[in-house]
Amino acid sequence: MIGLTLLTAGILRQFHDGTPGSPYVSGTVGSLLFAAIFFLLLVSAREWQIGAVGGRGGKGIRLGSLTPLLLILLVEKWASLTLYDPIFYSLAPPVASQAEYDAWYKVLGGVLLILLCVLLGAFSRPAGARTWDRSRPSRFPAAAVATLAVVAATYGLLWMLSLALGGGLHLAWPPPQPLLIWILVGQALLAFGEEVYYRGLVLSELKRLSPRLGIRKPGLRRWFALVAMATLFSLEHIAPGLPRQEILRQLVFAFALGLLFGLIAIVTHNLHYAAGIHAWINWQLLGTAPGLVNDSGVAVLPPGAYIGVGLILAFLAAMVLARLRPGAPQVHEQQ
Repeated sequence: MIGLTLLTAGILRQFHDGTPGSPYVSGTVGSLLFAAIFFLLLVSAREWQIGAVGGRGGKGIRLGSLTPLLLILLVEKWASLTLYDPIFYSLAPPVASQAEYDAWYKVLGGVLLILLCVLLGAFSRPAGARTWDRSRPSRFPAAAVATLAVVAATYGLLWMLSLALGGGLHLAWPPPQPLLIWILVGQALLAFGEEVYYRGLVLSELKRLSPRLGIRKPGLRRWFALVAMATLFSLEHIAPGLPRQEILRQLVFAFALGLLFGLIAIVTHNLHYAAGIHAWINWQLLGTAPGLVNDSGVAVLPPGAYIGVGLILAFLAAMVLARLRPGAPQVHEQQ
């Protein structure tokens, strides 16, 4: 059931228009997706009434034990696929281009995802508490310093490599304009929202649930949660209609990113740091981050060069950040 839900949640982003629904009720509450959520809410209400007592001496798992995870996965899809557009159309100002429209949508989408995560945390108090502990504002300064150090070191290493190869490159910044600011802000908000959702709520709930599935060793629990979360993350970041090899490349790239961001979140207990690296990668892919150019002003390195070096340095910095973190986590996961 968990595997089917992960698969469903992962592909709904691309194929939600094909979700069966009633012709007599609004699509917001008349789709099969909302029917599944309503059923899970009824199961949750029953679970709260009778208590979390398992059968056969507390062993095994009931459907009620799965509802927090299933609701975290499906409610986010229902809200983002049915509510974001109407809210955007009612709040967004008139725009002159598709690029401005997309930038505004990313800003609003990031804000709405962060607010939605606050609601989703109520479905699983242990996962919610662990997520909020990893995203406390007090963790932001250390994350900002570590992110800036990783980005600066990435540019420095690539610049020194260019000197060693005989090419005199220099750093060029994108031309300042209002649209650039909105793109940077929107991608930063969206990156933080995704880290709170994937590496916070989803990862924590999968790890919390794993002992009930018979996965009791700490190492196996961690990797089960990481692989399941990264699979969901990769499925949601594919673009249908592309050649098969390109879709496979996207799946592998997104899976590797999801796995690495999850490891960073576990090692550092800091979602702000994972979000900072995530946002910088998004800026690189969109061409809104600084880049090394030759004397003619032509970019000579693809985004993958910055991302590859940056991810290696990000993980090394995560190990340093983990050693500097005072004490153990204040919020302990319930078994």
